[in-house]
Amino acid sequence: MGERETTMTGLEQILVGTDLSTGAGWALVRGAVVAGQHGARLHLMNAMPQLSLNGVAESYRPYRIEVEDQTRWADATRAQLHALAEAASGRFGIAVQEHVTVGNAVSEIGSFVRTLPADLLLVGAHGEGFLRDLLLGSTAFALLQRAVCPLLVAKVESAERYDNVLVGIDFTNSCRPALEAALLIAPGAHVAALHAVRIPYEGIINVVSGESNTLDTWRRQAVDAARDQLDEFIDGSNAARRVERIAVYGHAAHALVSCAKAARADLIVVGKSAASSADALVGGVTKHVVEAADCDVLVVP
Repeated sequence: MGERETTMTGLEQILVGTDLSTGAGWALVRGAVVAGQHGARLHLMNAMPQLSLNGVAESYRPYRIEVEDQTRWADATRAQLHALAEAASGRFGIAVQEHVTVGNAVSEIGSFVRTLPADLLLVGAHGEGFLRDLLLGSTAFALLQRAVCPLLVAKVESAERYDNVLVGIDFTNSCRPALEAALLIAPGAHVAALHAVRIPYEGIINVVSGESNTLDTWRRQAVDAARDQLDEFIDGSNAARRVERIAVYGHAAHALVSCAKAARADLIVVGKSAASSADALVGGVTKHVVEAADCDVLVVP
């Protein structure tokens, strides 16, 4: 199956991946809020691992896992999922479709994203191992490198609409979809675009120049040039509404997290360049932002 265009041109199908944890509940609430805003269909999915004790020593087996155990577990999971869906439907006045599968969570959810196809995938930041696998596992890395829809990591419990959004801009190919996603997912919100710039080998420059103010001058020049480049980028994006421009000196991840905290942003949006493994979720700027941010984070492929 060919991959769809990753630009967010609309929200029609929203998928929440849940492991029935508290954090996954936050993702469901956020998904319901966004679905209500956009009139989208909301899907709630749980992927159960296949029960098996193969390879486990007999002395460590409290009892044998029979087919009936898997069936009872599946029935209990479906009941829990149904209760969550009913609660969300009643609270937010939207329909929630439930899906339970058996298999690896990352693989199953990734496959279902393509089957729908989903325009947005949400997960909780504090799950029972699901997000850990999603962010750090090699299978998840491969899945996210091939991602066909944005991933929203819910880090706080809130039923309020997004009001203050910060977008990270580094002028790679993923920046324009990230800005478009920010404007789409949070209609009416204040949106700011931030670019952080650094001078390579600045320590060496400071020593070689012999002038105490040389590095400071170069930093100011770098920020001024970055601000001009950011203005050109935003002006050329044909944004449907005003976007604040912020250019700072420093490391991109730290700047995004600290600026979001200072501005009390409720969502950070970052792009993930498919060509750059260094900035994928298993390492680099994106991973640091997802882990360190105090607010929700939307990663746009």
